[in-house]
Amino acid sequence: MRVRRLEPVELEWANARYREVDFLPSSAADFIAVAEDAAGERLGLGRLAAVGAGSGELGGMVVLPAFRGQGVAEALVGYLTAHSPYAALFCLPFTHLEGFYRRHGFAAVPVGVAIPDPVAAKLRWCREHYPQSVSLLLRCTGKAASAP
Repeated sequence: MRVRRLEPVELEWANARYREVDFLPSSAADFIAVAEDAAGERLGLGRLAAVGAGSGELGGMVVLPAFRGQGVAEALVGYLTAHSPYAALFCLPFTHLEGFYRRHGFAAVPVGVAIPDPVAAKLRWCREHYPQSVSLLLRCTGKAASAP
């Protein structure tokens, strides 16, 4: 498996996958990663989106059903955090995925930390839109959230 940055001509493919799982679409400004097998078949994708000065949001994690349980999400999150230009990354996972993101360096946002308006707005939207619980707001800072 390899993970690479999605090419601009592939944006419609990415947004079609997001429509299939009822996620918000990506824009050309987002840093989108795609995992693929040795034959070039796409296995899943994820993204980083700017949300404020020095802050981004890790999200849009989708692993195609046939490839779940094969480490695709692990590879995508590892790639995105390693290539992130942001000093801090926020993440709004479904509650049942908390452990997964904590293994990647995310933790509850400390009291008193300013939450960028786009993140707060998306959290409200997620809580109203999805039947699954999205009660968490996680953040990752430091080496795991910035490019080498």
